[in-house]
Amino acid sequence: MKLNHKAKQYAEAMFYVASESDSEMEMKDSLSFLSESIKNFPELRSFLLSKRVSNHDKSNAIKAIFSDKCHIILSEFIAMVEKVNIVKLVPLLEKYFNILLIEKKNVVNVSADIAMDIDENKKNEFKLMLDKALSKDSELSFHVNPKLLGGIRLRVGNELIDASLINHLNKLRHEMLGAK
Repeated sequence: MKLNHKAKQYAEAMFYVASESDSEMEMKDSLSFLSESIKNFPELRSFLLSKRVSNHDKSNAIKAIFSDKCHIILSEFIAMVEKVNIVKLVPLLEKYFNILLIEKKNVVNVSADIAMDIDENKKNEFKLMLDKALSKDSELSFHVNPKLLGGIRLRVGNELIDASLINHLNKLRHEMLGAK
């Protein structure tokens, strides 16, 4: 069975278990954190790929290292998986789990690039307006990008909405260059 197919099945099982305990968002965060950790820490990748360490020991290590960041469902899952490259599997699990979360919970991932940081009240107000406009619950993350000069750039799922000042200036420049 291909890894992609296995990842879909595992993600469905994880989602079912997480939804039974009403911990889908915690699972999403755990998968994201573990996936980023695997990507950023070669020592962790090596450890998880090691054939000398049992899956049970890997699970216990994940529990100990990431006790506050890794949901128990995920650490127990690592103990159960055999003969699968966990380093390749975790990012796929994250991808398919997020797809299920979007479908079942009517949640959409939104990334907002802003020119300067804003206070939490403004962020919360913006999230409420966005949720209302999209008719979905948004998982909103803000990133400061001073190059935008002003305005906002939103990535809603796979769609990009660029209302930044730099984008408007670039469009104006292209129009003026084309007017010759």
